[in-house]
Amino acid sequence: MLRKSAFFVVVAFIADGFAAPAAQRGPADPFGVAAICLPAPAAAGQTIAVSSGDDLQSALDRAAAGTTIVLNAGATYRPSAGGGFVLRNRPVRSGEWITIRSSSTAFDRNGAMPPGIRATAASASEFAILRATVNGVPAIRTDPGAHGYRLIGLDIGADAGVREVDLIEFGDGTDTTAATEPSDIVIDRCLVHGNDAGTYRRGVALNGARLAVVDSDFRNFHDAGTDSQAIAGWNGPGPFLIANNYLEAASENILFGGGDPSIPGLVPSDIEIRRNVSTKPLAWRTSGIPVKNAFELKSARRVLISGNIFENVWPSGQDGTAILLKSANQDGGCTWCVTEYVTFTDNIVRAASHGLLVNAAEAGAKGLAMPRHANHIRITNVFFDGIGAQPFGGGKLFRIFGGVDDVEITHVTSTSNPTGILDAHDPNDVNPHLTFASNIVERNQYGIGAGAAEGIPTLTRNFAPFVYNQNVLVNTSATSDQAISDSSLKSRYPPVTFVAGGWSALGFAAGTHTLTSASPYYRAGTDGASLGADMDAIAAAQQGPLTTSCGGTVAIPRVRR
Repeated sequence: MLRKSAFFVVVAFIADGFAAPAAQRGPADPFGVAAICLPAPAAAGQTIAVSSGDDLQSALDRAAAGTTIVLNAGATYRPSAGGGFVLRNRPVRSGEWITIRSSSTAFDRNGAMPPGIRATAASASEFAILRATVNGVPAIRTDPGAHGYRLIGLDIGADAGVREVDLIEFGDGTDTTAATEPSDIVIDRCLVHGNDAGTYRRGVALNGARLAVVDSDFRNFHDAGTDSQAIAGWNGPGPFLIANNYLEAASENILFGGGDPSIPGLVPSDIEIRRNVSTKPLAWRTSGIPVKNAFELKSARRVLISGNIFENVWPSGQDGTAILLKSANQDGGCTWCVTEYVTFTDNIVRAASHGLLVNAAEAGAKGLAMPRHANHIRITNVFFDGIGAQPFGGGKLFRIFGGVDDVEITHVTSTSNPTGILDAHDPNDVNPHLTFASNIVERNQYGIGAGAAEGIPTLTRNFAPFVYNQNVLVNTSATSDQAISDSSLKSRYPPVTFVAGGWSALGFAAGTHTLTSASPYYRAGTDGASLGADMDAIAAAQQGPLTTSCGGTVAIPRVRR
C-alpha cells in the first residue's frame, strides 16, 4: 500500500546554501533536535538521459550543479568497471542539486508516487535498476566531500551471489574530519534490498552531514556472520532524517553508534526518526537468520523517535528486546561515546519478547574504558502491545540499569508484560531521577521489581530520587502463586496508585485502548490528560502533517512532574 508521509507538504530544504543554521538550543530545551528538510523541486537545468547499456558513471562524472540524470524505468545499470557507481564531489550552490532519477512520471509531483508517498515493490516496473556486481563493493558510494545529490525512483540491489557490506555507502567511516565527509544527500522513494539467499549487511551507511532517507522501502538485510542493518551511522555529525520508510533487517533495523568514530569527539547528533515501519519477517524464525533489535542507539545525542511502528522481535541473536538504548565504547577507543537527550514518543511497539532497555554504559568487546553513561531519556505516549506474548515469550516491559540518570516514562499503555513492568537488573544499581507517571500497565507476575522487593523498596533502592504518580496497575497474574489482592498490591506502591482488577474495568471504548469520558482515569493525570497512551495522538503522529520548520529546531514538549 502507498503511504503518505510528512513530506507531501514539506519540500523546502535549507534556504541559503547547504549549511543548516545553528540550532538554538539551551538549558530550556536540551532535547531540541536541529531539523532538516527535503530539497525543493529542481529548477530547469541540464538533463542527461542515460539509456540502457549506456555508461552511467560517465554521466555522473560529467554532471554539474543543477543536472538531472534520467535513467530508463525498468532498465538495469551495472558499473562497467565493476567498482560501483560513485557520486563525485562537485561544486553545488544553493538550489542546484544533482538529481538521479527514474524516467517514470510516477515520481512527478502529480504522479502515482509524488513526494510523500512511500515507494513499494508493487510498482517495480516504474524504477530504474542499479546493481552491485562485485563482493564487498557498494552499488553507490561517495567521493570525499560529495554533496548535493537526490536519488529518486531507483531500485538498488545486488546481482545474485554478490555478497555486500553496504549497498549504499555515504562515507565509509574512515574520515577523520567532517570536511571530507559527504553531505546534503537524499534517498527519496527508492527500493533498496538484498536477496533471499546470500549476505547483505547494510542498506545504507549514513556517515556524513544533513543526510535523509525518506519514503523508501528497505528489505532483506541479513548476514549470518555479523550484524546487519537497514540503516546505520557511526562516523557522521548529522543532522539525519529517516522518515516514512519500510525497514527490514535482521540485527538492528536502525542503528546509530556500533563502531568507534574516526573523527575524535564525534557523537552522531540531531536525528529525526519518524513514521517508519520497522519489522522482521516471521519466516526468519525458522530460516536460521539471527535477529536482535528493532532499534538501537549506542552513541547518539538529541534524537527524536516519533510516530513509528516497531514489531516482530524474538529471542535469537539476543533476548528479543525491541528497543535498546545504551552508551557503548564499541572498539575500545571511544570513551566520549554517549547516548543522551533521547525522546521516544507517539510510537507503537508490538510483538516482541521484551519492550525497552536502557543500559548506562558498555565497554565493548575489548573490555577497555567505559564510555559516558546514558542519560536523559524520555519515553512518553507509547503503546506496547503483546510484549512477552506467545510465541515469543519473555515479558519485561522496561529494564533500566547501570547508573542511567534521568529517565521519564509517562503516558504508556502496555497490554502484556508478564514478567515485569520495570526491572533494575542489579540490587546495587542506582539510576537516579526516575519519573514514572500517568501510565496504564499490567502488574502481572512482578510489577516494578520482583518478589518481596516489589514497588516502594525497588523504587527507593534503585531509582531515588524518583517521581511516581497517577499510575494504573492492572492486577492480573499469569501464575496463581504470584496473584495478590487489589488492596495488597496498592499497599506496595506509593500512595497515588490506582488498581484495576482487569482490563474491562478501565473504561476503554469498545475495541480500542482509548478511555471514554466515563472512565475514572479519563483526564485524571496531573497534566490534565487521560492516563495511559493517547491513541489519537499516536495515529496523528503516524499520518498527520509535520510540524517542524526547515532548518530550525524541533521543540520537544516536557512532561509536567
